[in-house]
Formats: sequence, structure tokens, C-alpha cells
Amino acid sequence: MSLRHIAPSSPAHRIAIIGSGPRGLSVLERLAALMLMDAPATPVIVYLIDSAQMGSGRVWRTDQPRHYVMNTVAEEVSSFSGPLDDGPIRPGAGPSLAQWWRSVDPAYPGPNAYAPRAVHGEYMQFVLSTIEASFTPNISLQRIAAVVVDLVNDDNIQTLELDNGAFLQADKVVIATGHPTPELVGWEKELQQFAQQTPGLAFFRGDSAADMPLEHIEPQQQVGIVGLGLAFHDIVAALTVGRGGRFNVVDGITTYTPSNREPKLFAGSRSGMLIPARGRNQKGPNFQYQPLCITRDKIDALQKRGQIDFAAEVLPLLLAEINIVYFATAIRAEAGLEAEQQFKDRVAQQQLFTVQALVAEAARFGVADLPLLDIDRLARPFRAKEFHSPADFTDALDQVLEEDLRCAREGNVDNPMKAALDTIRDTRALIRSVADFGRLAPRSHQEDFLQYYAPTSLFLTAGPPLYRTEQIRALIAAGVLTLVGPETVYGIDRPQQKFSIESPRVRQSRQLLEVVIDGRIPSPDLLRDPSPLTRNLVRRGYWTNYVNQGPRDRFVTGGVAVTPGPYHPIDRAGQPIEGLYVLGLPSEHTRWFMQAGSSRPGFWTDFAQDAHFVASDALKPAYAQAPVEITEVA
Repeated sequence: MSLRHIAPSSPAHRIAIIGSGPRGLSVLERLAALMLMDAPATPVIVYLIDSAQMGSGRVWRTDQPRHYVMNTVAEEVSSFSGPLDDGPIRPGAGPSLAQWWRSVDPAYPGPNAYAPRAVHGEYMQFVLSTIEASFTPNISLQRIAAVVVDLVNDDNIQTLELDNGAFLQADKVVIATGHPTPELVGWEKELQQFAQQTPGLAFFRGDSAADMPLEHIEPQQQVGIVGLGLAFHDIVAALTVGRGGRFNVVDGITTYTPSNREPKLFAGSRSGMLIPARGRNQKGPNFQYQPLCITRDKIDALQKRGQIDFAAEVLPLLLAEINIVYFATAIRAEAGLEAEQQFKDRVAQQQLFTVQALVAEAARFGVADLPLLDIDRLARPFRAKEFHSPADFTDALDQVLEEDLRCAREGNVDNPMKAALDTIRDTRALIRSVADFGRLAPRSHQEDFLQYYAPTSLFLTAGPPLYRTEQIRALIAAGVLTLVGPETVYGIDRPQQKFSIESPRVRQSRQLLEVVIDGRIPSPDLLRDPSPLTRNLVRRGYWTNYVNQGPRDRFVTGGVAVTPGPYHPIDRAGQPIEGLYVLGLPSEHTRWFMQAGSSRPGFWTDFAQDAHFVASDALKPAYAQAPVEITEVA
């Protein structure tokens, strides 16, 4: 279909933001903050475009059930790029999620609570209203409820085609489209096709649980869930408390009372381990960890040398840092704060950054029986173990979950293991600085980082509040849920016309299923994204696959190739398109951890910095606006 260019109706500088979720809202907030500090010389029109709820987006919309909760305490979440000050609430100076929640909800649960996603969506609505209220007469926000299906960049004017048949022109376009739904491949596609061909079966592809048609599942149907991460918890909540079941806590013990409308749930993953619970939060919202081993100077020195081997050069530094915190926390519990500081001082002064040196030094301070913290063992506690029956595995799993809960209850400062794992989160920006833009050698990027470290670190640090683990144990005890075991296999039983689930390392674990739900959030992949906009951007050569190229090998990442901040896409000719910006998940694998949905209230994380890079560049004076002749573009 051809696009008709329409002459601009005014000399205003026009910025379009495609997607109004956390990334799109963050750019809008920075645009507003910058224009408050320095009023633009010419009128500015901002088009905010989304087919979901404007200002909250699809994942954070306000009409979703309250049993979908965040995995970060509300004090650590802010959609403002600066904290409250003595002036009015405004872009650049606003309340954190917790501060706002406390001010509007008489039932605010108190410090270190995990907000429902819908509450965060309401907070985002407040942020959007605050932004719009800050605009002076020569700044306007136009909300456009539509899907952008095509974009043409012609002579530095961006023409957007919307799914309602309308066209829109802008000088700058920010693409912050959020979670994709890539085309299925492999065994997932086989299960989907089998379900389509077999009456009575259903396969639900990976997505936000709030967007899955879970209401179509009948009570007592046999349902398998792929994966044991965060999305698994949401799916289980929808099919239990969302069906009228109740959790009861008496004397610290959680039990479950079924509604008898629940399906029969089976779930598993490669590890067979439920994602560990987050430690009870004991840190202030502005906590910033100061590493002793994996320092900025060391990372900078690695980058100057050329492409980095993550497993050989970065991971040992990180593992040493994790174990420093692990032993230091144990020493504090054994001998007090002064001993902990003395241990850290000796480690730093004598550069005791090998595991052997740390073990020996910890023994000098009275901690001699604590084994090294092994992230592989924590992520895969059942590796190489065989189980004689499902009950045998359930008993082993319950022991691991009980120990994880004990650690989580002690907190992310006081418990050695949870404090150490929090170090992975606290050093994430340093790790991102070596993982982004091909700084890792291609093989190391693909295998050591994306296939091993990234999922392992996410599994160990991105868990739910600890009460979710208590609820899973209650569901297992009530017979509503069965975790099948490690190396879970989902298959097709053609004679029975059913799906199947089993663990090859748990005898008699095989079960037949009528429904399979993929409980994993899909990973972005540029060439598998069926979105019309993505496909047209690829077809026109505006979006290209980022390729990590080394002297001897190469890795096609699946992420959109972009420049460093302000993140212009790099076209097929290898040139940045300066009127376009790509932020967040479309550039995952070119950059890392693009799923972050907010910044911290007291200091800028990469999330806020990204928005600032884009907003400050997008506000630069537009090209001279001359009359545009009507042309046809194929």
C-alpha cells in the first residue's frame, strides 16, 4: 500500500512516541522536565500512540486483577527522573511509587510492600497527568489510540501509517513498543499445531498472564505450565485465587482452601527448581553498592583491550564479589560490624580476590565452615539427581524451598546468601557495560553470557516476594499443583490425543494434559516478530539485526542494531537514522536487560539515563520546515 505524505499544518516541532508503557512514559517525562528547565523556542507537539491504555500500556493497565504483583518493592520504583523536593510535584521531581501509593490508599500495606501491577498502572496514570499539567501553551500532548503499522523516513520527515487508515507526520519518532510475541518455532510450534488440529486441547503461547485466555480453562482440566519463573506465579494465581480459592495464614503457616473451580496444575522446567524468593528487603530505596573486586576501573581496562571473554575475564570478578558479600555478611552475624569491616579492608588491601584466598581469610575471622556460594548449585539444586517417585521429588523440593524461605525471611542484608545474590542486582550496570554493543567476543556473548549467565542471574535475583513461595508450597500440599521435576519434557501423545509432561529423572512422573501454557516471557527476535510495523521497518531497511562480529566468528543476536545513546537504528547501509530512536525490548541482545520498567527514586539508573539521551536529542531544533509536496511512496 502506498503512503501519501501530507504537508505539515504548523511549524511546530513534532515528536511521536510509539508505546506509552514504562519506556515511552520515561521519554515523555524527560521531554517535559527538559522543557520545564528551558522553554522551547518553537511550539512542540508530542504524539503519544498506543492501542492499550494510554500511559500504562498493555502490561501495566489498571483493569487487571490485583493478584498480579510486581517483584520489586514499591520504595525502589519511580517513574519520575528526580525525587520530591521543596517545589511542586512536576516532571523531574515527583514521588516514588511507594510515596504516591501511601498518599492515595488508606489500605496502603506499609514499607517494603509489593504493589499489584494495576496499582503501578494507576501510578503511571498519575505521572502522565502530572506531565500534561506541566505543559505551557506552546507545548501540547495528543493521545492517539491506534497501532502504527508502517513508517516512512523521507527527507527527515517521518510519516506514520496507523491501523485506522490515518497518517501522521513527525520530525522525530521514538519506538518503545515493549514485549513482542515472536513466531513460534520448534516444539512450541508443534504443540500449537497439534492443539489446533485436536478437539479439546489448547496451547497458550508465552505472554503476560493478564493477556492469556485463561478463563477458557475448565475446572479439573489437566493443565501443564512451561517454566517456573515470574510468569508461572501469575498464571498459578489466576487459576487459583482468581478462581475463588483462598490462602490462609495461621501461626505463620500458609494453607490453601480450594474453590473446586481450579484446574489440575502440573509444571516444570529444565532445573525443576521454583524461582527463588526475594529476600525480605532491608535496604533503603537509594542504596548503592560499592564493589571491591568488580570495579569500574577493571571493567574500563577490559574494554580498552578489545573484545572480552565473559567467562574468563568478567565472571570470576563477579563471583569473587558475590563471595566477598557472602562471607562478610556471615562474619558480621558471627562477630559484629567491626569484624565485617576489617575483613573487607583486608580483602581490598591485599587483593584477596580468589575463592581460595576468600575462604582462608574468612576462616581467620571465625567463619570456617561456610562453603563457597555456588550460583550453579543454587539455580540447579537437583542436577544429576534421580528420584524414585513424584513423592520423592516433592519431598526434596520442599526441603530446598523451606531453606530458601528461611534465608529470604532473614533479609537481603542479614542473610549471607540473599545478601550475596542481591550483589548480582547491585552490579548489573557494570555487567551491562561489558555486554552491550558487542564488547564481548561473539562466542562468549552468545554462549557464556546470553545462554548461561543472563538466565541464571535473572533466575536467582528476579524472584517474587517470599509469600509467593509460601503459597506454592500450600498449593502443592493441597494437591492443586504438582512440580514434575528437572529436565521437564512436554510432548504429544497421539494415541491418547493428549499432551504429556514428565521428568526423565523422576520415575512415574508422566501425566497426560489437555492444556499447555507457556509460562515464559518470549525473548525478542527481530526476524520472528510478526508485528506489521517491525516487518515494514525491516523491509524498508530501517531496522537491521545487530551482528556481533569478531575476527574469526560472528553472532546474529536478534536485536535491533542501534547506536549508543541516543539509540538511533542503524539502517542496512550501516548509517544511523537520526530521526528515529529505538528504546527498550526491540534492542534486547544488542543491549542487555531492556525489560527494566522503572528507575530508582533517588538516583539515575540506566533506565532514566536512556530516556534522557533520547529526549534531549529529540528536542534539538527540527530541520527547517518547508512546504512538503504530496508524493507517493511505495
